[in-house]
Amino acid sequence: MNAATGRRHRWTHHDKNHATCQHCGTRAQKRPSPYGRRWWTEWHLPDGTTRDNYNGQPTPPCLTADDARKET
Repeated sequence: MNAATGRRHRWTHHDKNHATCQHCGTRAQKRPSPYGRRWWTEWHLPDGTTRDNYNGQPTPPCLTADDARKET
């Protein structure tokens, strides 16, 4: 859970590897690692940036447009 907003992502699954958060619009894509038997997730955030957990980044927080404006 995100400590700032108290909200978790609510995922709508499109298939077994693609999902979209109903609250914030973040898109997640699970991919197999090219280097071994490991899966990693890439997140496409509503602001156009991407993050992934391949190098240990945590899941991005679930922020609506209003929440993002409050943080800046």
